[in-house]
Amino acid sequence: MRILFLSPTVPFPLTDGGRIRVFNLLKQIATKNSVTLLALETQPTDAEGVAQLQQLGIQVHLIPNAPTLPPLSFSTLRKAFLRRQPITVARYDLPAYRQKLRELLATGAFDLVHYEMFHTAQFYPEVRLPGVLSQQNVDSAIWRRLCDETVNPFYKVAYWTQQLAFQRYEQVLSPKFDAVTCTSDIDAAVFQRHCSEDVIEIIPNGVDVTHYQPDFSAEASAHLIYIGSMDWYPNEDAVSFFADEILPRIQESVTNVRFSIVGGNPSARVQKLAEREGVVVTGRVPEIKPYFAEATVFVVPLRIGSGTRLKILEALAMGKAIVSTSVGAEGLDLKDGEEIFIADEPTVFADAVTRLLTDVPLRRRVGENGRARVERDYDWRSIGEKLHQLYTKILD
Repeated sequence: MRILFLSPTVPFPLTDGGRIRVFNLLKQIATKNSVTLLALETQPTDAEGVAQLQQLGIQVHLIPNAPTLPPLSFSTLRKAFLRRQPITVARYDLPAYRQKLRELLATGAFDLVHYEMFHTAQFYPEVRLPGVLSQQNVDSAIWRRLCDETVNPFYKVAYWTQQLAFQRYEQVLSPKFDAVTCTSDIDAAVFQRHCSEDVIEIIPNGVDVTHYQPDFSAEASAHLIYIGSMDWYPNEDAVSFFADEILPRIQESVTNVRFSIVGGNPSARVQKLAEREGVVVTGRVPEIKPYFAEATVFVVPLRIGSGTRLKILEALAMGKAIVSTSVGAEGLDLKDGEEIFIADEPTVFADAVTRLLTDVPLRRRVGENGRARVERDYDWRSIGEKLHQLYTKILD
């Protein structure tokens, strides 16, 4: 099949969950199909990303120097208001992207178009081909949780308006496509309110089980790790919540515990956490695998989010014991107490971490169970095959 894959960004280097997902899906579908990617140039490293994709046999078209508008510029806000668009979608509504899409479609070289998130789904009127809308999460749920968490009246109203805007897109735009893919049953239930049931397909997040393998030779003593982009507010909130409410309770029992916050672009709030005893803020690192290997326990104290967490799957593949909130583990059918520990209250979360730090056999057993689970259900190779079969079904 000849697939035109629309993405808002170049999915390499693998610096966040969205890029990891898109890169691995592209890698898998390119083994059986002719794939062309249309994306925006947003990072200095995009040339490196294009080279990586070309090595996979993917043809890449890059819109240079975009997006040129800052996310909260007056022009972006005005466009979003007039078109009833979410702000994050309006930011990517660029004439250069639209024009290049028209040029590619005019060649008649494609059978199907894959739209990655609403950022690119907004361009569907330009296309007269079968289309798949890929949703990494439920954006309205993220904004709803942001609205619930904040006490600032201005931000509460702003977050509420974005929740409504995404709910409108979920209701109006989703039914336009031949298929809508979601990462979990929870997310699928949202889109099933607006689309017929046979249109929704679950394409879960996965992990490269050949790359991420258990290696306990580098495991440190009493070292807690959290990984994520630190300019994304849910991650900032998670590490702040952990440092404020949970870590001090753990330090009462395990005096030498360290907590490393690993991820690029740490905000001022995150950087300030490095002043706390036992807290390290690394900033962007070239490779996250060594940090997984060094972790004694992997923690996911997320309170805001949607979709499923790739970081959990990667930690499981590395054989690591994990303590997560319900939001952090949402959408992953993992057995609490056997493959992961789930805790939402600070005291319960701290007790679970302390138990795993001090009980090596338990830590190893939970890690082994998690590794077995991802091998069975979350290998990118089988997930990519599922997406390929969906393309085939649509064209048939």
